[in-house]
This record gives sequence, structure tokens and C-alpha cells, in this order.
Amino acid sequence: MTAARSATVGLAVALLCLSVPAQAQESGPALTPDGLVLKTAGGALTVMPSGRLQVDGAFFPRQSPKSGLYLRRAIVELRGWVGGSFYFDFGGDFAPPPPPGADVAPSVLPFADAFLAYAPFGEALVVQVGQFDVPFTLSNRTSDAETDFIERPMAARSLGAPRNKDVGGMVQGLLWDRRVYYSAGLFNGEGPGFRNLDNKADAIGRIVLSPLAATGGPWRGISIGGSAWRGDQLLGPEAPVQATPGGVVFFQPQWRGSFDSPAFALYEQGTIQAFGGELNLPLGARFGLRGELVWKKQHLVESALTANGVTPLSLATLDGIAGYGELWLWVLGDQSTRPLPGYELPVRPAAAAGPLLEPGLMVTLRGEILKEDLNSDMQGLGDPGIATTRVVSGTAGVNYWRGRVVRISANYILNYWSGTSETILTLMAAGRLEHEVLLRFALAL
Repeated sequence: MTAARSATVGLAVALLCLSVPAQAQESGPALTPDGLVLKTAGGALTVMPSGRLQVDGAFFPRQSPKSGLYLRRAIVELRGWVGGSFYFDFGGDFAPPPPPGADVAPSVLPFADAFLAYAPFGEALVVQVGQFDVPFTLSNRTSDAETDFIERPMAARSLGAPRNKDVGGMVQGLLWDRRVYYSAGLFNGEGPGFRNLDNKADAIGRIVLSPLAATGGPWRGISIGGSAWRGDQLLGPEAPVQATPGGVVFFQPQWRGSFDSPAFALYEQGTIQAFGGELNLPLGARFGLRGELVWKKQHLVESALTANGVTPLSLATLDGIAGYGELWLWVLGDQSTRPLPGYELPVRPAAAAGPLLEPGLMVTLRGEILKEDLNSDMQGLGDPGIATTRVVSGTAGVNYWRGRVVRISANYILNYWSGTSETILTLMAAGRLEHEVLLRFALAL
């Protein structure tokens, strides 16, 4: 089902639920911290129609990419419960895709969740199948509506889980009074798509320890965790473009050697291994620190793109490490209005408690680094990513919230280029420092 058709179905079902007569519902529609909730008599069916609209702006002191506003996400979504054990979440993104041939990171492509879940023991065991954020890193398992910055860090969006979502199945849950979170699953390993292309699967998992979770106080979110990814590809998908939050490309998997030569591209071929570590330190409800580190080794193949299809030519290997450290401070309001990052468990609607549009003002700082080495068995193909890619980035951000509904964000990003790849040398020719200003006006229902 296409994104537009999926979103249309979700909207139609939501409107159908809104049309149910009040006497057929337990107490009529209710507005909760989790949005609009509708229940049938006896609570056999709970429906939560929702949506996200994110209007972004990106501004640069350069001609490419262009500065201006654009529609980042326009998601119509339907979530709910059948009884107390079966959960569903599906939607579609109406945001226009980039034009054909545009060099964009896959993390910005318009894909929405579409999955079913079975939770026979509450949050202790959730079996989930469909398309959703893979369980690798805290950042990748935090909804884009709840991230502290407009875009996820390079450790997640560039190196760790560049496609963000995948199709597969996993188990996840919280044990021992929420002190232990676990998730593990098998995925196609090719990102959002119709079905598996190579009859192989990637194993991905994550575990998080939160020793103070049972206290229920402001320290409950202190946690330490790790992620692992092991897979094998047989002429898998094209390697992902890597770019800054604003869209400046610093790793390009497609190129042309000369005027009369065919186009070339890097494809995923062979094993992939990745590990991640995370530390979350909310030092009270108004101030905290967070950091993650990811290591990845991936085998690739340089291929010629001809009229007869993709022709593998030479093996390549990408070794990378990326990490970030973040500081957040609430000037107005506090972290109690936000869900704990990194879990994305099925939503059980909570009763309304206090104002639903409580204002909050959050200031954030993030420093990050990415180091990648790309080696090839054949140096003469002109691959622009061969050799080293180094990116150091700092981001200062401000978020204004009205509950979990309205968000206005501004990020200033300073990138520093170094390395010896052709792509990096081209960027450095225009200056080692690159500035970006990102804006977001968002609504999440």
C-alpha cells in the first residue's frame, strides 16, 4: 500500500470512529496527554486517531542546497487497541518526496510506521511485526516528534541506522519494575520496502538498564545501554547518502568516472557489524546529559550501472565510528511533560492530568563527531568516498512546547570538514566551516 493510500485509509477509519454515536461509547471522545481517544462500550476497541505536521526551514550561506521552507512530514496515523492485548499503528506521510535523482539521506524520505503488536503480559512482552524504527541506538528509537533537536545525531542517522525504519519482527518489553528494557528482532535489512530482496535477514537488538526506574522520581530516566547489529547482504540496496541535518552531502555513493564511462554506485554486499553504547543522565527534571557512541564495519561492492543492470566490479569496506554528547536544560517547564526517550512502546492512553497545553522552553547543546574510512580493491573507479571522511559538528537549539501538541524549534549548526575523500576535499575547497540554520513549526495530535 502506498503512503498516500495508507494515510487515506487511516483518515477514513478515524472519521468513522468519530461518527460513532455517543451512546455506543463508554464515555464519548476524550482528550488525553496522548491525544484524542475513542472507546466503544465496554472498551473492546480503543482508537487513537493522530497526525503530525512539520514545516521546516533550512538556510545556508551557499547556493546548494537551496535555502527555504519545505514540508518535512505530514503524517496521518491511526493507533489503537483491540481488547487489552492487540495493538495496531499505521499511517502514511503526505509530505512530497524529493525529485528523482536528488541526493538526499534516506532518513529524510517520507515513510511512516505500519505495524501490529501483541502484548499478552502488558509491557513485559510485546511481539511486534511490520515497519517501524529498528532497535538500534536510543536516538533511533525516539520518535521524531519527541527528539531534542530537529534531526537525530550522525551516530544514528548517518552511521548507525541511516534508513531509520525497516520491515521485520521483534520482541521488546520492560522487566523488573521497568529497570530492564530489552528489544531484539529480525529485519529485511533493506529499509522500508515491499519485501526481502536477497532472502537474508539482519539481527538487531538493544538492552537498557535503568536502576532507579522504580522510584518514579526525576531520576527514573538514568540509564545505560547497548545495541548490536549483525547482517549479511547479497547485492543489497544502494549504500545510503550521508548528509548534514540541512542536507549538505558529505558521503556520496553514486558517481561518474568520466564523460564516456558508465555511472557507478556503491551497493551493500557482504556482512555488516555494528555496536552502540548509550548513557542517559537526567539530573533532575530540568537538566540532563546524554551521549552515544556507535562503531560499524560494512562490506560493499562498487558496481557499474549499465543498460543491462548492475554489474559488480570491486569490493569495498566502510569502517566508521560516530558519537555525540548532549546537554539539555528546561528554562520553563520540565522533562515530566515528555515521554522517556528510546522506548516507543505501544501507547496505552492515560487519563487527563493537569493542563494539556502546558508551555515549556528547552535549551539544548550537542557536540558530535563522525570518522569513516572507505577502502576499495580497485582504486581506478573514481569513487569519491574512497579514503577518509571526518565531520565534527556542534548544534545549539531552542524548543518551545505547548504540551505535546505544538513545537517551535530553532537549531544553529556548525560543521567542520576534514579528511581526504574527493567529496570532503570539494567541500573544504569552499571552506572548512559550514553553517546551517534550521527551523521547525510542528503540530502533533
